[in-house]
Amino acid sequence: MKIAIMTQPLGKNYGGIMQAWALQQVLKRMGHEVVTIDRQSDQPSLAYKAARLAYRAGMKAIGKRKAPINFEKYLPTILQHTQGFIDQHLTMSEPLYSTQQLRAHFDRENYDAVIVGSDQTWRPQYSPNIYNFFLDFLEDRNDILRIAYASSFGVDQWEYSEEQTRRCAELAKKFDAISVREDSGVELCRKYLGVEATHVLDPTLLLEKDEYTGLLDDRLSNSEVAGLYSYILDRSNEKNELLKTAEKSLNAIVFNSQPEMDFYGWTVSDLSKYVMPSPKGWVEGFNNGGYVITDSFHGTAFSIIFKKPFIALANKKRGESRFRSVLSKLDLKDRLIPPEKFSQQLGNEKSINWKRVDEKLKKLQAESLLVLQKVL
Repeated sequence: MKIAIMTQPLGKNYGGIMQAWALQQVLKRMGHEVVTIDRQSDQPSLAYKAARLAYRAGMKAIGKRKAPINFEKYLPTILQHTQGFIDQHLTMSEPLYSTQQLRAHFDRENYDAVIVGSDQTWRPQYSPNIYNFFLDFLEDRNDILRIAYASSFGVDQWEYSEEQTRRCAELAKKFDAISVREDSGVELCRKYLGVEATHVLDPTLLLEKDEYTGLLDDRLSNSEVAGLYSYILDRSNEKNELLKTAEKSLNAIVFNSQPEMDFYGWTVSDLSKYVMPSPKGWVEGFNNGGYVITDSFHGTAFSIIFKKPFIALANKKRGESRFRSVLSKLDLKDRLIPPEKFSQQLGNEKSINWKRVDEKLKKLQAESLLVLQKVL
């Protein structure tokens, strides 16, 4: 079958890139032809751009914002390594910036099925157009299988407006099969969308460690295991202090594979500080680190894949249900720690029984793959 995948725009987040790669790998091994749709945010109008620059200049004038820099023009430099990985390892469509462009692409390409997933594709604040991720542009088509695989709301409370709820419920009922990444998503689908959903694993957890290390060259994959690998999405002074505490407590040097500076709310004094390293270096960190501390769902997933002792810092901003769901299934929920309890619990956590985790994970992998196999 020729299958299209609808996922969030790729390039700015390592977990998003790796889940997209993993889902393509799974489908290709089933014998399908796969293309990930490059749905970008709608291009803003000139009036919007002018208004935004004026606002940022005004905030700068009263001392509340840095210089009104249009950082988008620097993104090709900032994302050069992540985009290079995408270009090399994923099959992508051309960039599509509107519902009209999506519709035209699907009219032209003759897909047999479209899969929405994974990551937070059903979280309104993250999606370029939430209705697109419920396949509104295919509403009048009856010749394409509509599938959601491991689609995620990200949180366990409902964030849709009344109109979004009405319209998305209408579109969800046209799907041939719906699965979600969190157990809380099953209830959200039933309560607000009026559809039944199955709970499945994130695509990254469907692959084994050696499939990820296969992306690395010998230099990366054979490095000595040492140090404390950190992957922190929402960096703060508090989390910096937690890492310093861990460094002393575990007698291990902290390292990461992230840009030195976050490009949200930035200045352009030294562009090299914002350049994201390659996803291969990100994977290398899980392979070579001795311990992992992360506030990321996919950081947690890769700690499990690479069998590393880890602490997942509860990340309320990005949704804790994503962590609780998979960790509970694998009997690892004690690894999710609120930042305020980090110092007390560090070093006191029980050791991980990886044999038991593997047994549970293999069962979940088989169940999740069967969901895809049956509908396809």
